[in-house]
Amino acid sequence: MPPPRMNARGAASLGATWMRSNFLRCHLADTLTQDQRSERMSRIRGKDTAPEMMVRRIVHKIGGRYRLHRKDLPGCPDLVFPRLHKVIFVHGCFWHRHTGSNCSLARLPKTRLDFWEPKLSANRRRDQRVQEALAAAGWRILVVWECEMGDKEQLVNRLRRFLTGDTCGQSNFLPEPGGSESA
Repeated sequence: MPPPRMNARGAASLGATWMRSNFLRCHLADTLTQDQRSERMSRIRGKDTAPEMMVRRIVHKIGGRYRLHRKDLPGCPDLVFPRLHKVIFVHGCFWHRHTGSNCSLARLPKTRLDFWEPKLSANRRRDQRVQEALAAAGWRILVVWECEMGDKEQLVNRLRRFLTGDTCGQSNFLPEPGGSESA
C-alpha cells in the first residue's frame, strides 16, 4: 500500500478518510437509528399484505370461498379451502427466498449478511417443513410469489387451474370466465 498523502496540516488525510469510510461501511451502514429501524420493521405485516389482498380479491371474484389463516393447520396458510382440501400461501420473494429465474425481489441485503443469511435460510427450511406436513395430511398446496402479481391474467389462470383441478369431484367449482352459471 502506498504511503498516505499529507494535507496542509501534515496529517494523513487519505488514510483517515479511508479509515472513516471503512468504519462507517462496516459498523454504521444503517442510516436509521435503532428505534427508527425497529419501528419500520414492525410495520412489515404477516397478514393482509397487498399481494395477499390481491390474491384474495381474485379468488373471490372467480367464485372461490375460503377461510383465512387457519391456526390449526401447519404454517397457518393464507387461504384455506376446507371443502377442496387445498391451501394457498402468498409469499414475499425476499422473506421466503424465491429462487425463480426472473425474480429480482429475492436479492440478499448488502449489509449484515451474518444476520440475514441464517434468518432467511431458516424461513425457507420452515416453509419446506410446513409444506411437507400439509402434503402428508392430504392437503394440496399452491405458493403464489410476490413477483407474480405483475401479470394478473396469468395469476388468475393459475389460481383457477389450482382451484378447479379434479379434487373430490369438484371440477365445476368455479365458473369459466364469461360462462353462464347454472344454479
